[in-house]
Amino acid sequence: MARRRIRFAAALVVTSVLAATSGACTAPTRGGGEDTTAPEKPAQPITLTVLDGGGDLATNKLLIENFVKARPELVASVRYETASAPDTVGKLKAQQAAGAVDIGLLLGGTDVLGGAIEQKIVRQLLPSLSAHLPDLNSLQDDGRRQLQTMAQGYGVECVYTPSGPVLAFDPAKTSAPRTPQALLEWAKANPGKFSYAQPANSGSGRTFLMSLPYLLGDSNPADPVGGWAKTWAYLKELGRYVSSYPASSTILAKQFGDGSLGLIPTIVAHDVSNRQNGTWSPATQVALFDNQAWVADAHYMMVPNGVSPQTLYVVLELMKWVLRHDQQVLTYSQGVLTTAIAGTSVDQADAAGKEFVAKWGRKDFYPAAFANGVIKPPLAPSDQLKAFDMWSREVGSRAGG
Repeated sequence: MARRRIRFAAALVVTSVLAATSGACTAPTRGGGEDTTAPEKPAQPITLTVLDGGGDLATNKLLIENFVKARPELVASVRYETASAPDTVGKLKAQQAAGAVDIGLLLGGTDVLGGAIEQKIVRQLLPSLSAHLPDLNSLQDDGRRQLQTMAQGYGVECVYTPSGPVLAFDPAKTSAPRTPQALLEWAKANPGKFSYAQPANSGSGRTFLMSLPYLLGDSNPADPVGGWAKTWAYLKELGRYVSSYPASSTILAKQFGDGSLGLIPTIVAHDVSNRQNGTWSPATQVALFDNQAWVADAHYMMVPNGVSPQTLYVVLELMKWVLRHDQQVLTYSQGVLTTAIAGTSVDQADAAGKEFVAKWGRKDFYPAAFANGVIKPPLAPSDQLKAFDMWSREVGSRAGG
């Protein structure tokens, strides 16, 4: 495989937003629309509500709890909520329409960010509030910086990874295909034993979807409508041997873990977490495609329109905290192999982080795989929404057909 080349073209935005709000003394909130509220330090600690639309608490909850301990004058307590990516937008819109925004910090991936920007429900933080945030340019290398830039100022990057896809399989039962054509032949020979989760609701599903235009040689991998002719034809053919598309990555993982499925595409984070939590056998292996096209991923912290000045102040302080070097190196113990900022390594992690990576991080596989694969950007958020819609109409509705 070619040496690693980080090529970020097209707009990519990945989202993580922390949802936080009112507190011990409830601060007034405002409705939706363009938000120009200035941050104001609260006179009393607030209660912060965090909405996780992308599974980010698995990595960042520890850092949030550390912030609460370190800054008791700002935060009395944190209320955590989770929702599927599509549901986060509706939840925030309803609160903003009622003029009572209870969510101060939103966490999510590119799907959450794309919907949030499209619906105008999150605040553009940069450049207007850059004085209240760390110098992101100094914290990021070229790859991370490109992802941050593509967020258009609406999110602050808090997760970064060459995400996938990799193929998960049980080596005692099968070997992994190395090309899309070999995968199609495997699915045809084993009907109902291969699947992937619905891309709109799944990081692994959309990563698999966005990798195919590169693997298949489509005319324009950044244009799912006009440039993915080979991908859509391939997925329709592959779908003839798929019984159903699970509604989430969690359901997909369980079906693979219990043997209902024998081969699935996954991402690094899911490979690590599903072996660690016992959903998958420790003997589970993963494999790359020949000429592997890694799709990079990032998640962001975002602030909904309508939060109080006090909540905005606290969330900006939290963002600074999360991106501190001493906090980022703690995330190795939470299941990440790469951090949101450059210049960290597992050698700098605490004992728990080193132990976790040694046990679950496939140290003989992923470092070389990251170095040798070509890293590609995900679709721009607006184009992801188009791809999800096309997949639902052209592929998802025809499983088994």
